[in-house]
Amino acid sequence: MRDPLTSLINTPAAPRQKLMAIIIGSVMFVISLIAIPFASTPLIHIKPFMSIVIAWVMFGYFMTSYLLYIQFQVTRYKPILILSATFLYSGLITIPEILTFPEVFAQEGLLNAGPQSPIWFWICWHAGFPLGVFMYAFSLRRWSFASTERKGKAGSGAIFGGVIVILAGLTYLLTKHHELLPVIIRGGKYNELITMGIGPVLSLMNLAALVYLYVMTRGQSLLHLWLLLSVFMLFLDLAVTQFAGARYSLGWYLSCVNSLISSTVVLFVFFHQMNRLYVRLIMSQSALKQSQERVALILDSITDAFFAVDRQWGYTYTNKEAEKYYGFTFDEVKGQSIWEISPQLAKTKLSEMCHRVMDQGEPVEFTEYDKLRGRWLEIRVYPSRDGISVYFRDVTERIVAEEQMKEANKKLQMANRLLTDFSYTDGLTGVYNRRYFDQMMQQEWERMKREKSPLSLIMLDIDYFKKYNDTYGHLAGDECLCQVAQAIRTVVIHPLYVMARYGGEEFGVILPQTDAAKAMEVAEAIRVYLESLAFPHTASEVGSIVTCSLGTATRLPEHTLPDDTPSMLIAQADQALYLAKQAGRNCVVADTGIVIARK
Repeated sequence: MRDPLTSLINTPAAPRQKLMAIIIGSVMFVISLIAIPFASTPLIHIKPFMSIVIAWVMFGYFMTSYLLYIQFQVTRYKPILILSATFLYSGLITIPEILTFPEVFAQEGLLNAGPQSPIWFWICWHAGFPLGVFMYAFSLRRWSFASTERKGKAGSGAIFGGVIVILAGLTYLLTKHHELLPVIIRGGKYNELITMGIGPVLSLMNLAALVYLYVMTRGQSLLHLWLLLSVFMLFLDLAVTQFAGARYSLGWYLSCVNSLISSTVVLFVFFHQMNRLYVRLIMSQSALKQSQERVALILDSITDAFFAVDRQWGYTYTNKEAEKYYGFTFDEVKGQSIWEISPQLAKTKLSEMCHRVMDQGEPVEFTEYDKLRGRWLEIRVYPSRDGISVYFRDVTERIVAEEQMKEANKKLQMANRLLTDFSYTDGLTGVYNRRYFDQMMQQEWERMKREKSPLSLIMLDIDYFKKYNDTYGHLAGDECLCQVAQAIRTVVIHPLYVMARYGGEEFGVILPQTDAAKAMEVAEAIRVYLESLAFPHTASEVGSIVTCSLGTATRLPEHTLPDDTPSMLIAQADQALYLAKQAGRNCVVADTGIVIARK
C-alpha cells in the first residue's frame, strides 16, 4: 500500500498537480458564478447533446470504476472497493436517466416512465455519488492498511451485487410507480427543485462529502486530490442547475459541462499516471541492471578474504582482508581455536559446512548472512593437507540489487499485464478484439501445422444489425453486441477455443484440433442458444428476435503448400457466411456447402 508503484492512493500529489487542480476548479467556479445571473436564459434546443453528455459520463464512471477495482485487486485495500462501487453506481444510474429522458429515444422517454422519472433519476445520481464518497472517506479511518486476506471476490461480489440491486429497485420504483413521485417539473420548469428543498439538500450533501473527504485526506495523494475536484465539480453542477430552472438553458448546458468534468477527471489522471509509472519502471529496470553490472565488476576486482585452520581448528593463516573484516590480526589469533576466538560462529551455517568439509574432504560453496555485522557473505570452503581453507567475500550490495531487480520486474510485469489487457480487449463487449484474433489465428495455424491437426473457424454476423440500430438506437445496438458476445462466450467453453469481436457486428471463433463436423456442431449450438434468448428485433426480416448467420471453414495446415495461410481459412469462412446470408440468414453454412437451416 505504501508503494506508489502499486497504489495510486498513496502516490503523493506534486505541487504542480495541486496547482493544476486548483486552477481547473477556480476557473469553473468563476465561470459558474458569472453564469448564475443568466442561468435561466434559454438557448438552442440541441437534442443529441444529452445523449453525448450521458455517453461521456457513463464512459468516465465505468472506466474509473474498473481501474479502481484493479487497484483493489492489487492492494486488497477495502476503501478502494467502496470507491469503485460508487463510480459504478453513478455510471449505472445514468442509463435509466437517459432512457427515460424525453426526446432522446422516444418523445416521452422509454421504460413506460412518467415526466418526473428523469429528474428523480438525476436526483438519485447526485445523492448517491456524495454518499458513496462519504462512505469511502469514513472507511479510510476504519481500514488504515491493506488486508492480507484473499477473500476479496466474495466481498466485492456482495458490494457490486448490492449496487445492482439498489439500481434495479430505484429503476422499478421511478418508472413503474412514477405517478407516486412528487412533481418537480411543471411546464418544462424545475423550480420546484429549490422550493421543495431537494436542491439545497443535495448541495449540502455534496458540500459535506467534499469537506469530510478533505478533512480525512487533505488532498495529499494523487487520487484524493482529483477526487476532491470531482466532488467539487458535481457541487457546481448542482448549484448552477438550480439557478437554471429549465432544460436547454444556459445554466443547464453549463451544469452538463460540470458533470462531464466531474465524471472523467479521475479517469484522465489514472491514464496519465499509469503512463508515467510505466516509463519509470522501464527506466528503473535499466538503472538497476547497470548498477548490478557495476557491483559485479567491483566485487570481481577485490581480493577475497581468506583464513586457514588445522585439524584442531587452530588458525594457521589469515590475510589482510580477513583481518580487516574480523577486526584482529593473525599474530593475535595464531594457533588459537576459531570457535574460542569467535564463539558466535559455533551455531552458524559456516560451522556446519566447515565440519562437513573436515570430515568428508569435499569442497562446498554457500551464502550466509552474518547477523553480527549485518552483511551477506559468499563463502567457499576447501579441504587442505593440514585442515581446511576458507575464502569469503562481501556480496551484500549484489544481493540487495538482485532483490531490487526482482521487485522491479514484478512491478513491471504487473504493469505489462494491465497494458496487455487493454490492448487485447474490445472496449465495448469485453471480449478479445481483432488484434488478438489475428495473433491467435497465426499462432494456432502454426501449432496445428506442427501437430498435423485440423483448424476450424466460425465467422458470425448478427442478422440485420443496421436495422436494429436504426430502430432501437446506437446505445441499444451496443447493448445488443454485448449480449450477443456474452451468448457466444456462454456456448464456447472449450479451453482451447478463442472467441473475439472481428469487427462491427461480426465475431470470430477459432477452434484448434476441431474437424468440420464438430465446427458445424458448435456453430449450430451458438445459433440455437442466441435464438433461445429471444432478444427483441422487430425490424428483422428473419423474425421478431435477434438471430445470427454463421459460416464455418476447416483446413489441415500443410508445410508443402506455400499459399496455405490463415488468410485463406478466414476467406473460406467469410464465403460460407456470405452463403448463409444468401440462404435466408439464421442458419449455418460450411465451406463444404453443407447447410444447417433454422427450423
